[in-house]
Amino acid sequence: MRASLGALLAAISIAACATNSPADARQTLVGEIYVKGNDPFPTVMLETSDMTFWELSGVAIADARALTGKRVTARGRIERPPGPDVWLPSLRVDSVPEPVSP
Repeated sequence: MRASLGALLAAISIAACATNSPADARQTLVGEIYVKGNDPFPTVMLETSDMTFWELSGVAIADARALTGKRVTARGRIERPPGPDVWLPSLRVDSVPEPVSP
């Protein structure tokens, strides 16, 4: 019984160490920035070259409107990673996205 319990605890520990929390992952995205929706709930979005849309949280609407339609680099932490059950992945940005040349 002790051997079985020890093996089970070891397996759980290994699995816990092996799992990587994608929600804490740092990411740099490049794409075109857009503001979708209307006041009072506009959403800042980034469309990457593979046509994936990301919600950018932490970006002021005024800053996003100034960058609308431009290619930018956004750096931050993934809050909601893309996946089969995710409608809109999300990135919490560290600072205002920076324009890049086409």
